[in-house]
Amino acid sequence: MTTTTKTLMLISLILLACVCYFIGTLKGAIAFIALGIILEIGFWVGLFSKKKSS
Repeated sequence: MTTTTKTLMLISLILLACVCYFIGTLKGAIAFIALGIILEIGFWVGLFSKKKSS
């Protein structure tokens, strides 16, 4: 995976997490807040994942 692709994926993950948090707090929907948490975890795992050495 190229650096550009990884960066775009991480940016989209954090933006989707923010949107889910916003919708969850407005609607009081636990599912959106949970989805936001899952997306944010995906962001942090992707940010700190190490490259495989060959």
